Amino acid sequence: MPQSLLLAVRFHESRYYGRNDRVGSAGGWPPSPGRLFQALVAAAARGARLREEDVAALRWLERLDPPRIAAPVARAGRPVKLFVPSNDVDSVGGDPNRMGKIRDQKTWQPSFFDHHEPVFYIWDFDSGKREATQVCAIAHRLYQLGRGIDMAWAYANIVDRDQADTLLESHGGPVHKPSGKGVTATPTCGTLASLAARYERNRTRLTTVRVGHKSQQVFTKPPQPVFARTGYDAPARRLHFELRSTEGAFSPRPLSSASPLVVGLVHEATRRLQTALPTKRKEYERLILGRGAGPADLTQRIRLVPIPSVGAEHTDLSIRRVLVEVPPACPIPSSDLTWAFAGLAPSHPQTGEVWRGSLVSSDDGRMSDRFYRDASLFRSVTPLALSAYEPQTGTTGLRRKGADERLRDERMVVGAVVQSLRHAGIRAKPTDVRVQREPFHKRGVRADSFAAGSRFSTQALWHLQLRFLERLSGPVVLGDGRFQGLGLMEPVATYNDVFTFAFGKARRIEPEDRLQLIRSLRRALMSLARDEAGGVERLFSGHEPDGTTARAGRHAHVFLAADGGSERGRSIRRIIVAAPWAVDRNATPHRGERRRFEEVTRQLKCLRAGRLGRFNHLVARLIAEDDPLIRPARTWISETPYLATRNLKKHQVPGEVIRADVATECRRRGLSSPIGVEVLGVTAGPRGGRPTATLRVTFATAVRGPLLLGRDSHFGGGLFAAAGNG
Repeated sequence: MPQSLLLAVRFHESRYYGRNDRVGSAGGWPPSPGRLFQALVAAAARGARLREEDVAALRWLERLDPPRIAAPVARAGRPVKLFVPSNDVDSVGGDPNRMGKIRDQKTWQPSFFDHHEPVFYIWDFDSGKREATQVCAIAHRLYQLGRGIDMAWAYANIVDRDQADTLLESHGGPVHKPSGKGVTATPTCGTLASLAARYERNRTRLTTVRVGHKSQQVFTKPPQPVFARTGYDAPARRLHFELRSTEGAFSPRPLSSASPLVVGLVHEATRRLQTALPTKRKEYERLILGRGAGPADLTQRIRLVPIPSVGAEHTDLSIRRVLVEVPPACPIPSSDLTWAFAGLAPSHPQTGEVWRGSLVSSDDGRMSDRFYRDASLFRSVTPLALSAYEPQTGTTGLRRKGADERLRDERMVVGAVVQSLRHAGIRAKPTDVRVQREPFHKRGVRADSFAAGSRFSTQALWHLQLRFLERLSGPVVLGDGRFQGLGLMEPVATYNDVFTFAFGKARRIEPEDRLQLIRSLRRALMSLARDEAGGVERLFSGHEPDGTTARAGRHAHVFLAADGGSERGRSIRRIIVAAPWAVDRNATPHRGERRRFEEVTRQLKCLRAGRLGRFNHLVARLIAEDDPLIRPARTWISETPYLATRNLKKHQVPGEVIRADVATECRRRGLSSPIGVEVLGVTAGPRGGRPTATLRVTFATAVRGPLLLGRDSHFGGGLFAAAGNG
């Protein structure tokens, strides 16, 4: 029967000084499961001894999956620097009176919270009720969690899985759920043994040795404890509302009224809450209205997002829904916000005109879910407000701007966009930024049309398209108007055809190991693509369901390659996975193959390559547009040798055979015939066979990569890179 171990921790004071690995966003709050496990070990210990039943219970606990955590909202306090004496007395000649000369700096930053609310840790398990009961007994002996001044006590119970889910939902604070690899310390197999070893080594870290006629003390650093590193995710709470008339039908607002709609609703909701709870007047003004809010309040401010109807190309982009996004750190209960916004009639914030319809609470979030999808390409639905952009004086009036002026303005806007990404907490750097006044959607509205009723000028409003090397999770809301209904970006459902995995400079792989590396990569992708019956589709195996070689007539399975990245000609720094239709222009993806290719490729996180070792923490990234492997160019030079598709016959000249073979191969791949094939080096066996060569291939017009040609192109042979500036 599925059950859960609920461990609740209460602190004696409303502050926490622990600085362990972060789970949330306020300092080291809440305490990581690894730190809690250490506190349980300390509570179970009887001096230097652990009882057998306690050891069995703790070993059972460390084998469970990471727990879910619910903690009260915390606010990070001001950091304080303290200077304390160091233990390195030898550096001052062993004189204790001079210890003040060797002080170390330590930073203390408390997290403030409501100590009346407990911190919940919930482990799910299917067996081991006896060990779970013993963990409950250990939890009752807990006395401290964090640093020495973080006094706490705990209690634990065994509850049903449904009851545990109910407790998490009813908790007033954010719920943190494990989400793959990260930085938060969590117990794992071997954690208890490592803590015991660290304790024993810590007791004997100072030993006396005799050097000649003198005795010296030697310090030995105790080993670090063993923890797993887990990522924790606390998504924002979402409150859905619909604009409905009294008859129950939708009462849509024009897309250009996004800013006055949001500003009017925010003012009305703030006024309603202040009337009901006047003691929290300042808090509502700061976190809902934004009045008096500082940089520290950005993680707590709620955000209203007008949701236009998106979908088909000809969809009318009217606003029929409003999303209230509540950050995990926001101290205002969701129930209060639902009451504040439900039933509000939107009105113009400047004229006071009341518009038709009112907000109705809804549990239908399908339309807003479209903006929460993962994507690498985003386009604005409502324009960005970029106040940092200031148009050059002297260009006002009705005179139409020239091409040079517009280009200068757009370059300034791109700089402001990069700054807006930093303000929104997006660390990924875009590879392509496109700004314009015109909308990207067929039924969209020009950017300057959104200025009416907002506090932004027409010159500060721009539509934007962004492309990233990696996929980002929505919603993406950018610009100075992101709290006033502007800057909403729609994720565009595009699939990518070429990915790279970088190894970094710490690992050195020689070019002669390229084939072994690529074969290991092929096996890894086939393993990820394997279905429940053990079969692997043709896209990754290159074979038909009956096991025979693919007979599609065109290249139908992935191309794999490896090169030195920016350090061309040196050791291998990355591997490349390319879809067949990206290399063979005559190949056409079947239905769902583009999505399938990206899904399987992005799942590759670890690669075992035999004697080459194991490569962990791999990340699939899009290849940059200016990368020499794909950017358009007329001249291409071999990165790896080209292997001819036909055997060398008697009395044939290898160089001439190679030139004819390359021209034929280009035509097969849907490329134009090259106007020049220069053989830089050729190798042929004494008895014929297929010759190999390094080449410089020139086309009449620029050709876009990747170029993988020849007999062994699926395994990285015949890889070309653009020469110079193309």
